[in-house]
Amino acid sequence: MKTITSYSRRISKKEADKGFIFILKSKLSYFPKSSFTLTDGDISVTKEIKSYPCTCRGPERPHDHYYISWDNLEAGHIIEIKKNDSGDYSITQL
Repeated sequence: MKTITSYSRRISKKEADKGFIFILKSKLSYFPKSSFTLTDGDISVTKEIKSYPCTCRGPERPHDHYYISWDNLEAGHIIEIKKNDSGDYSITQL
């Protein structure tokens, strides 16, 4: 199994408008199951992965969407979240 060294994605208009970063279900293991510190430059905040139920694939295929709330995202920008040696995480918008 390949070790994940960071989580990145291109921010959608929905994510930018609503202030959250989708986390793919297959990448949940990269993040702790409890809260964690996420740092952007001089700003450090405690975050946790949240979810909401969805039927976007139809009522016969209910599932959850996972996300981290985050402000000041821009549609089309790529974000990268990396785990630091300290165990905290840092976020960068590219």
